[in-house]
Amino acid sequence: MPRRRPSQLRVRESPYPQPGPPYAQVPCVSSSTLRAIAHYERTHLYPGGIAEALAVWTRLVHASYRELDRHPPEDHVPYYGEYGPATDPVSARARLGQALHRLPRNASRELRARVRPLDERYLSRSIPAPEVQHLRALP
Repeated sequence: MPRRRPSQLRVRESPYPQPGPPYAQVPCVSSSTLRAIAHYERTHLYPGGIAEALAVWTRLVHASYRELDRHPPEDHVPYYGEYGPATDPVSARARLGQALHRLPRNASRELRARVRPLDERYLSRSIPAPEVQHLRALP
C-alpha cells in the first residue's frame, strides 16, 4: 500500500468561503426584494424572520375556525404552542406590518401583494371587530 503525501493528510482551508446555515426566504418575490428583506432582517430582526412570520400568518389564516378563535387580534400575550413563542400569529402579523412600513417602496409593494390576500381571507373568516380595522385599511 503506497504512503500518502503529507498534503493529503493536512486539512487545508478552502479559498472560497463556506456558506452559512440556510435560512428561509419569502417565496415568489424578486431578487431585489429578497435583498431588501435580508437587509431589514440583518438590521431589525434575525435571518429568516420575515419568511417565518409569513409562514406563521399563513398557517393561522388557513387553519380551522377553532384556531382563529384562539388568537384574537387584540390579544398581545405570546402564544406558547408546541413550537415555542415564534408561532404567535399576532406578533408574526405585527412583524409583517413593521416590515411593510420600513422596507423600500418596491419591496414593500411586493411583500404586501403576498400579505394582502391572507389578510382578506382572515377578515372574511373572522367576526368584524374594531380591532381588525387596521388590516382593512392597508392600501
